[in-house]
Amino acid sequence: MLKDKDIRTILIKEITKSNRGNDYRLVEELAVCDGDARVDIALINGKLCGYEIKSDRDTLGRLPKQVKAYNRTFDIMTIVVGEKYREMIEEKVPSWWGIKVAYKDNSNKVYIENIRPASFNDDVDARSVLELLWRDEILELLKNKGIRGLSNKNRRMLRDIAIETIPPSEIKEYTREILKIREDWRAD
Repeated sequence: MLKDKDIRTILIKEITKSNRGNDYRLVEELAVCDGDARVDIALINGKLCGYEIKSDRDTLGRLPKQVKAYNRTFDIMTIVVGEKYREMIEEKVPSWWGIKVAYKDNSNKVYIENIRPASFNDDVDARSVLELLWRDEILELLKNKGIRGLSNKNRRMLRDIAIETIPPSEIKEYTREILKIREDWRAD
């Protein structure tokens, strides 16, 4: 039976290899939708790509809640499951999600097989993406747009102002770039 660690190790190698030479950032255990869910691996490379791992030892109990949060946040989403879930996973995730299955061969080497490629999510919610930013990062976005009088506003208020004044496409683009260059991931 494959464990999360077995799948995660090979998946990170695969992601790193396919992004070699590109400007990207890989983040493990990224909280989304104000903490409603935590994606196993996020890849920021001009798009927000999420990877959820469901090993043979996991259950799918949290998956419906995760699907809702990931659908609002990620441009591209892929689920990687152990063989235990191979037959049932297609009916559990949206058709635009990519599906991969991890398995061990006879020599106990872990492989990941592509079952269905991911396609682009056209329904990303700008507010959900904005929730990935820290207060100072949102403040900087608003100041760059010439909006003043913000110093006494909390993070939620700043998000509301941004949603009201900045086009969703700009919010998404700004957030992707900030996440790629952010220094201290566990601050705020």
